[in-house]
Amino acid sequence: MLRIPKLKINFEYGKKKEKPIKIPKAHILNLGRVRKIVLLILMGLFLYFSCILILANATANKIKVLQNTVTNLSAKMNQESAGTTSYNPLVGEYLTNFLNLYYSSSTSDSDKRTQ
Repeated sequence: MLRIPKLKINFEYGKKKEKPIKIPKAHILNLGRVRKIVLLILMGLFLYFSCILILANATANKIKVLQNTVTNLSAKMNQESAGTTSYNPLVGEYLTNFLNLYYSSSTSDSDKRTQ
């Protein structure tokens, strides 16, 4: 007798087999490495702020020196120009027009001269 192989017939077409759920492994940080990273960040911040403090102090000193220089120079200018009148463009223009009119006018134009 001939043996006919048995056929398995699956009537649940399209049903997938259930796979076991994969649980991802927890990411574990090395505590020594974390301490080193935090220590390096803190040291970097300390160096950064100390440099900023030194630069700010130097800038404040420069500003103080410049203010002293400006006050000294303005005091010297005030002493030098104490006896003279300072030049003003409006006064110079008025004086030029006045002198031109005064010296160029004849005696018959005495009305313009007095004005």
